[in-house]
Amino acid sequence: MNEAGTLDASERSAFVAWLKASPLHVQEYLGIALVARDLPIAADNPKVSVETLLSEVLTDADDTIVSLDQSIPTHEPPLRRSMAVRGWSFAAPAAVVLLGSAIWWARDGEVLGLPKTYRTAHGEQMVTQLPDGSLLHLNTDSAVTVRYSSSERLVSVDRGEALFDVAHDNQRRLRVAAGEGQVVAVGTQFDVYRKPDSTVVTVVEGTVALFAGDARPTGSGAVLPDQALRVGAGYQVRIDAGSGWGQPVPVDAQASVAWLHREIVFQARPLGEVADEFNRYSQILIEIDDPALRALPVSGLFNAYDTDSFATFLQTLDGVAVQRTPSRIRAFNLSTEELPSADR
Repeated sequence: MNEAGTLDASERSAFVAWLKASPLHVQEYLGIALVARDLPIAADNPKVSVETLLSEVLTDADDTIVSLDQSIPTHEPPLRRSMAVRGWSFAAPAAVVLLGSAIWWARDGEVLGLPKTYRTAHGEQMVTQLPDGSLLHLNTDSAVTVRYSSSERLVSVDRGEALFDVAHDNQRRLRVAAGEGQVVAVGTQFDVYRKPDSTVVTVVEGTVALFAGDARPTGSGAVLPDQALRVGAGYQVRIDAGSGWGQPVPVDAQASVAWLHREIVFQARPLGEVADEFNRYSQILIEIDDPALRALPVSGLFNAYDTDSFATFLQTLDGVAVQRTPSRIRAFNLSTEELPSADR
């Protein structure tokens, strides 16, 4: 780049060839250009943090196009343009250092302080390794937002169900926020299912600390509120909106997370709840409207996506009939409702 901030023909040709050689070259150029643009501001204001500067750079990189002919925008004040041109010689090395720091901080798109959302569609499941080594399993129709800081790993369960296999970190606790509940892992594997009116926490291995509010870490990332409720493996806690949590109850933890193997396991559960569970995965809606039939306790193990087998199971229940269409399976009690005719 010359003093005018533009490239001559040979330089431009060489630069274009370099850009075309790899998408990474384009990304590096945009990053350096954006950081260099803001370095004079950072120099004038030593309170501007590196995290703030990187955050602005990443935001700008999403919607900024840097022109080869106008590397320094002409609408900027003359003084700032002059500072940018004269500062290029020292800005580029500094930008490389900053970008190097960003790469050191970032893994799989995670940067300290910047959120990243993971989500699944209806019927979809996924597993991914987070930058700290923890494993995140997402069930169907779920979304979580991950944000890392120097003192804490925070995951917000926005909807649906997630299982966490937590990597140990003495410096940064892992906290999961879901509705009115806060869960802090103490070296563990646990499941969080956020429903519209409640949140269910199931501990598979280890221990979690459960508390309300937004208690942020102070000092060590392992600090817990005094009122935290510790819940061990094989126990489950339900947090109802507006009424807090109940006492931990023993459960079959492996059955609770059978969805990891695409299975639904139910032991003496109301038939309506089982049907609702199937509806989380299938495109074919299972309808059971009769209150008495919905309350009928049933037990079994099914593939979560095998609605045909579940429909066959429904037909084995005494006094139950099943009506099927391409888009739904409807079960009803013959003692209270007549079998629909074929043309209805």
